[in-house]
Amino acid sequence: MMNSKQKVIVPVVVVLALGAVSLFILKQRAGYVGNFPEDMPDFTYTSEDRTKSETSGFLPTQMENPALFEAWAKNAPMMAECLDVEVTAPTAQEDLSLNALSRIVRNSFGEVLSIQNKWSVLDYKTKYGEIHRVYVEYSTDRTESLARKVQHYTILTSGKVRDIRLDKELTDNPTDEEIQKLSADGTVLATAQSRRLNFANGDEINFVEKNGKVHSFIASHLGKYYRCNDADSEKMSCSCN
Repeated sequence: MMNSKQKVIVPVVVVLALGAVSLFILKQRAGYVGNFPEDMPDFTYTSEDRTKSETSGFLPTQMENPALFEAWAKNAPMMAECLDVEVTAPTAQEDLSLNALSRIVRNSFGEVLSIQNKWSVLDYKTKYGEIHRVYVEYSTDRTESLARKVQHYTILTSGKVRDIRLDKELTDNPTDEEIQKLSADGTVLATAQSRRLNFANGDEINFVEKNGKVHSFIASHLGKYYRCNDADSEKMSCSCN
């Protein structure tokens, strides 16, 4: 037998539980704004991206743009002045890549001791025209048992995302092969990843690659920071603080 207090509490709990379930279902149907890193590039897709046929799963290569080199050559000396370090001039023969970044600061920062993954994103289109996203978040704390966590989404036409359920063995510390299988039957549309370069003198460069090219980076030295955005275009802009 329930007392009068229990007779009130039980229906309230049931109503709240049903409300929570209803909100979850509505959220999944309408989608939601994913909790992605602030430095992740903005990938938007048109209806044409969802319908046009693809002949290859490889990302298209971009022809060299002299304006890109001019933007980089202009900002490299500003980096030297901001951080008060020696920066080797970039050459027209190399893209702004991980190797190029580490080369131009090597005289002051020293050799790269380690490279740490922070997160990665891969967007792909299924054979049914849906766009999915594989998001991997890496732990930079070596004491944590969860080295990386994977989330799988459908990207809706609104730009919001909807969860694709994965078994626990695929979300917590999956192998590289298991992660690759998630998008194996699709066509790659875009990729991005964030990594950290740790140098011999204790300095570091955090950078984001978009489709294989450096999109943004932050170089730090003795408490000063040099930040560059849109580094993969002639709109490259940098600041010192």
